[in-house]
Amino acid sequence: MAKLYGIGVGVGDPELMTVKAVRALEESDVVILPRANTKNYSTAFEIAKRYMKDDIEKVFVDFTTVDDDKTREDDRIEYAKIVNKCVEEGKTMSFITIGDPMTFSTFVYVMELLEKKIEVESIPGITSFASVTSRLNTPLVMGDETLKIVPVSKDTDIVNEIETADNIIFMKVTRNLERLKEAFRNTGNMENVVLISNCGKESEKIFYNLEDITRDDISYFSTILLKKGGVKQWQKYTS
Repeated sequence: MAKLYGIGVGVGDPELMTVKAVRALEESDVVILPRANTKNYSTAFEIAKRYMKDDIEKVFVDFTTVDDDKTREDDRIEYAKIVNKCVEEGKTMSFITIGDPMTFSTFVYVMELLEKKIEVESIPGITSFASVTSRLNTPLVMGDETLKIVPVSKDTDIVNEIETADNIIFMKVTRNLERLKEAFRNTGNMENVVLISNCGKESEKIFYNLEDITRDDISYFSTILLKKGGVKQWQKYTS
């Protein structure tokens, strides 16, 4: 029977991939590589390529960066067609994704569209927010504190999200950076946030002062941590 692995490769550092993820890649006939249709490379591939055997079949699938549900659904249907074809051929496949396959990942939608019986195994990867807080040596949550993960869209009530948790991870922040900054000012939290862009990569940037940065200063792969207990006291542990 064909098998499909959903492999989380983390967000940048290849050494943070799990041993199990590496073994799955080594036994796969095909690796499916999502990439933005505005680019000619796959971030997930760049992270995981050192662990792939030389003769593995590479299938690049493009995904849209446009905020349009219909376009995204069309992309997912195309991914599923590729997987279903490999299933018919009895192949072992790895669908690699940045972060974790069960956290804001295209892999979940592909699973829903599988037509044939197939064994599916998900192998966790380090999420962006786990990677960010470890890189900053800043606790994500402590004791009885509450935690919220917020993917920001044009409809997100940012102030309400801030008011209902002690610690908040804001994801997909680039397009909404100015709205986020305004909400931080209005709630008195501008000193309680830190932004990290391209965590774990050579192009990594860390900002404890968000006042003067613009979306041109950061990449799509940017995350903001808001801690009402403060972030500055942990800054001394960030190299």
